[in-house]
Amino acid sequence: MIFDTLENCSLYYEVNSGFEKAFEFLKNSGNLPVGKYEIDGSNVYAMVQEYTTKPEHDCSFEGHRKYIDIQYMVSGTEAMDVTDASKVVSKTAYDEARDLEFFENCDTAVKGVVQSGEYAIFFPHDIHKPSMAFNGKQEQVKKIVVKVAER
Repeated sequence: MIFDTLENCSLYYEVNSGFEKAFEFLKNSGNLPVGKYEIDGSNVYAMVQEYTTKPEHDCSFEGHRKYIDIQYMVSGTEAMDVTDASKVVSKTAYDEARDLEFFENCDTAVKGVVQSGEYAIFFPHDIHKPSMAFNGKQEQVKKIVVKVAER
């Protein structure tokens, strides 16, 4: 997991060959409407989302096997928990088509907060619980999730 701001994104370009394209998209995203955006075919794509953050007990831990998530907050503040895959128990079967699996809650998760202009990067071993209201205060957020194929 990485929590950072766009001004430091070049530090991570060597981590994965798709990161530079992903961050260039984010830097130039402007005020895109909700929807899915192709950046580099199925290797790198983005989903613009708008929603109201939820109470922690209404959120679920999730994980992905094929893609790295870059979750960038365009506006608003969101809390996100993260833990290592070795510390969780699967709650649903892995859905290969959606690259998604849900997990039971975990007491050893670390909480991060992502505000406007910041992002979190979750690798396949980072099981994460996004969309949580920060300090219990639900608010409208706009987020771009960029999916980068694990290589």
